Amino acid sequence: MIIKSWEFRGFEWSHDLPDWLQPECSKRKGSPYLWVHTQQGEQPAKSGQYISINLRGHIDIHNTKPDGWKKETIAGVAFTVLIAAVLVIMLAM
Repeated sequence: MIIKSWEFRGFEWSHDLPDWLQPECSKRKGSPYLWVHTQQGEQPAKSGQYISINLRGHIDIHNTKPDGWKKETIAGVAFTVLIAAVLVIMLAM
């Protein structure tokens, strides 16, 4: 589950780099990218991409804004209600 995400808008906005991301990234001289230390290795984040952290503390890069924990929780509850309704209908027959 993704708990936080942040959009990289280039180095002119780098002063607003979140505290949770600072130890997990680096800047290289001459590179326009922010280098992020992910589970897949060191990957470049381009301007406009989103960087997220999940419950395990793993960092990942996304092209679109990732869904947060609220949407995942709502989807999980909806699935549980659906399964419970099907089970009640099956037992009522």
